[in-house]
Amino acid sequence: MTVYIFTTITVQFAGFLISQFVDYEFPTFGLMTFLAIFLSAFGLAWPLAVIITEWLIKRAGYEVEKADARAT
Repeated sequence: MTVYIFTTITVQFAGFLISQFVDYEFPTFGLMTFLAIFLSAFGLAWPLAVIITEWLIKRAGYEVEKADARAT
């Protein structure tokens, strides 16, 4: 969860910078851009956090177990 929180903060900050640039160039689209990136950042941060966490686990010398998608 810690990796997810840091990933979310990073994506939110990048979205803020992008929306500031859009607001500077096109003032009417700045808020809409910020809201779109803000809401999508939570969904985008999760797969990134999973990839980073798996990499950290492998780097620590452990093995990552994958669940079988067919198992119920």
